[in-house]
Amino acid sequence: MNTLDVGKNRINTLLILLIAINIIGDIGNIIVWLAVPEMRASLVGGVMNGAELNGGYLAAVAGDQAALIAGTVTLAVISILYVIALIGLLKRNKQAALGVIAISVANRAIALVLFEINSAFAVWGIWTAILVVVAYLDFRKLSVASKSTQA
Repeated sequence: MNTLDVGKNRINTLLILLIAINIIGDIGNIIVWLAVPEMRASLVGGVMNGAELNGGYLAAVAGDQAALIAGTVTLAVISILYVIALIGLLKRNKQAALGVIAISVANRAIALVLFEINSAFAVWGIWTAILVVVAYLDFRKLSVASKSTQA
């Protein structure tokens, strides 16, 4: 593993903050889904904030309970992967930044099957784009730092 001491790296600090927010949000989403059935509308269909939602593809094919289980397990696994990446980011491991990119892209791809595509999907798409860009910038900065320490 490539662990670097590159001094202050604001990009790395920002990425750590964004990933921590993401982990808290994913775990919070699981809790809300399990505690407040009305909040599952984007996953299984129903009315949320006055909007009628149809639910995702998985709910239509396999049923609401299967969609809830799949959504919960997916968010739990994504959270665990982000925690692993977060530990790597704290150690300034440049591979962790690549992990954030892979996790984020996979998360968004899985969401296409789990959730109804609506205007809120654009917000999460933008969030994913921000994570990917910041992770790439961190990877690049850590890569340049590792080359300069090798020279």
